[in-house]
Amino acid sequence: MASAVFVRRFAPEASLPSPVLVSVDWGTSSFRALLAASDGAVIEAVETDQGALGLPAGAHERFLAGKIGGWLARFPGLPIMISGMAGARQGWFEAPYVPCPAGADDIAAKVLALEPSLGRIFIVPGVSAPEAPGGPDVMRGEETQILGALAATRRQGGLFVLPGSHSKWVRVEAGRIVGFATFMTGEVFAALKDHTVLGRLMAPGGGPARSGVGFTRGLAAASKLERPGDLLNAIFKTRTLGLFDALPQDGLADFLSGLLIGAEILAGVGGETAATIIGSAALSARYRAAGDTLGIKLTPAPENCATLGQIALLERLEGL
Repeated sequence: MASAVFVRRFAPEASLPSPVLVSVDWGTSSFRALLAASDGAVIEAVETDQGALGLPAGAHERFLAGKIGGWLARFPGLPIMISGMAGARQGWFEAPYVPCPAGADDIAAKVLALEPSLGRIFIVPGVSAPEAPGGPDVMRGEETQILGALAATRRQGGLFVLPGSHSKWVRVEAGRIVGFATFMTGEVFAALKDHTVLGRLMAPGGGPARSGVGFTRGLAAASKLERPGDLLNAIFKTRTLGLFDALPQDGLADFLSGLLIGAEILAGVGGETAATIIGSAALSARYRAAGDTLGIKLTPAPENCATLGQIALLERLEGL
């Protein structure tokens, strides 16, 4: 089945600024391309659920041309910057990881430049943490969002969280990513809900809501975790709270969500009380609500951080 495609224009043609970049965020299961001005303003956008890893070898350029070919015809020579899983080993062309500490200059130096028939294409490398506790850690796409957040806020350091299937908690010092940790919160929630005994008592339908007694109770349970194995025990309470009618069916997914998100936040924040959050409005709101309950202030970053990060890289590669 063909994936859905959404195309948006953000202003009348006569009032549009001149684009400097086709900004592409190509993840595991999604594709988003923006026609962007020099300040990061979005002129037009196209989105689909066709991820970079789901295309056969040799199909990526054809797919890309089908989505942004019209822009390139109107604006010949416009550079194309791609972040995310398109640069993975199983993606289009592999852009090897840049080890921490990594800032904009380090990442720009390892950007993969291509010149296929479509035009000038730059693929942003990911960042690795080879010496992370317990084993190496990696990111692809989040590094570009971090660079964009730093550029937009004129900051040089701080703690950042990027929630998602594989949430990232990232430490930045002197404008460089110095360390980070990945938490499989979203993927673990989906797996437990859909493929274990825990989901049998949950109300059918979509994911959990942001408010409700279940979510708050899950956060409270997370705040009481003390030993390494306590989370595994607390997860099972999702079932027993339903068995004994301590929570309604429509609150069980909320409980599990609150438990996992709360455990992630408390581990990721590392004893600090504030961080900058980069993500979708809905998921960021959920994390911010959890942070408020746990005494952690999560301040949202500006929109379009990925595009702003790509512009920062393009300035180093070509100048604007």
